Amino acid sequence: MRQVHTITDRFSMANTYLINDERLIVVDPGTELNVRQLQFYIQHILHRSCADIDLIVLTHLHPDHTAGVEAMHKLSSAPVAASAVVRRLIEKAAHERRGTPSFAQLAEHLMTGPLQHVDLFPPIYERQYKLVDLWLDDVVGLPDHPYWRVIASPGHTPESLCLYNPFSLELLCGDTVITIQGGAPLLRGSTNRRQLEETLRLLRSLQVHYLYPGHGRPILSLHPLNNVDVEW
Repeated sequence: MRQVHTITDRFSMANTYLINDERLIVVDPGTELNVRQLQFYIQHILHRSCADIDLIVLTHLHPDHTAGVEAMHKLSSAPVAASAVVRRLIEKAAHERRGTPSFAQLAEHLMTGPLQHVDLFPPIYERQYKLVDLWLDDVVGLPDHPYWRVIASPGHTPESLCLYNPFSLELLCGDTVITIQGGAPLLRGSTNRRQLEETLRLLRSLQVHYLYPGHGRPILSLHPLNNVDVEW
């Protein structure tokens, strides 16, 4: 049976997901509004307690997926988990900063995408880095949730990850895949085309019936990634 519940505004601008397992997992508490909606949903729809949350997972560290972390901590003492790639990037950037790298060099290690936005990301990544308690490696199971596997999906950002359950056939994909108007899936682009192609090949190798994007509506389909568009 499906375990994933979608918590979002009516425009699906930023999706937070709740995994209804023996204990609860929150994925991408992106806004305080979503956190308030999540609290209501847990208590009044699922008839559970926010104390049942034992893990908060960040699919990547962009602020529209992490801005509700502090609000989540007020509801739950659950640890925050993110890709171990983040730790390596931050440590490498800190090492290079001691050698006074250029601002562009620092930004290159912390993000992918248009350079006009680099001023937003290094301080946010470092602040969010301090909030993370657990570092997740590729293909491992989530702590105390072994059926949910971590799938590294670099492309949109170097540290992007997906969560996959091979038994319920569900894939939470953060901003690796979003759905656009009309519900079509779109693989988010990066400057590394080869890396993006490898991520797409990997995701297509998974048996998925339920696709949960970071933005846009979830997709129910036997093969939701077969006709995905790619943003180069």
